[in-house]
Amino acid sequence: MIKAPAFHSPSTMRLRVALGGLRCAAQLAWRHTRVGARTLRAATVGAVSARGREEVRRIADALAITDGIEPSMPVIGVDQITNDGTPIRLFELEPRHGNITLLELIVLSRLVRERAPRSLFEIGTFDGRTTLNLAANAPDDAVVHTLDLPSNQPTAYALSAADYQFVNKPVSGSRIVATPYAERVKQLYGDSATFDFSPYRADFVFVDGSHAYEYVLNDSRRALQLAGDGPAVIVWHDYGVWDGVTRAIHELSTHDPRFANLRWVRGTSLVVHAASP
Repeated sequence: MIKAPAFHSPSTMRLRVALGGLRCAAQLAWRHTRVGARTLRAATVGAVSARGREEVRRIADALAITDGIEPSMPVIGVDQITNDGTPIRLFELEPRHGNITLLELIVLSRLVRERAPRSLFEIGTFDGRTTLNLAANAPDDAVVHTLDLPSNQPTAYALSAADYQFVNKPVSGSRIVATPYAERVKQLYGDSATFDFSPYRADFVFVDGSHAYEYVLNDSRRALQLAGDGPAVIVWHDYGVWDGVTRAIHELSTHDPRFANLRWVRGTSLVVHAASP
């Protein structure tokens, strides 16, 4: 037997709609109150703990809040510098804090696949997720050198406070270990400000080390040294995210003619310097 639908008078319906609206408003107000209280706690008393500082960082990332320097580099689209049809291999797709985004991983992988560099150099290994994808998309005979700062090593310049969470880890490049591409990677250790880069040359350089202003300037000039006079691609990470990175790249692009053609890749925190092939 089919049950007839219940009849509700117009006044009953209006009451139900009003009560539903009140419930939604109450839930929204409660959610906003909790978010406000948690944010206030993180920004005040929470700042004395590592957990509180991490919470502030997550809130800032979610709101796209930088440290004060507004990104203003000329912008270029992903499909302007790479080909949408380029086949690439992607591994370890899920990013962790400190990793590049999936779109950034695609951009780097396309650039490597299309430029086919046989000598790559990465400044800042961290957990090796980017290293792995650089190696996977490079030619079979390519070598990826990746430089990482060991824990507790004294540095020539002061690190950014946020750098220590990436430096103090059990092992560098953990996500490339035991993969088929590990044999293409040569792990190096040292402070990029004092490391001897002279034995190395690279036609693809990824700058993703310390976020401190002095280190970004240093690493950028080291990247040019690695590239030498040949055709090369240099890519920076964290532009528009970290004040030190953004400020250093602005200074280089406006005061050093060697960096005059830098372009910010739309939708990413990547900046690209591409010499002619």
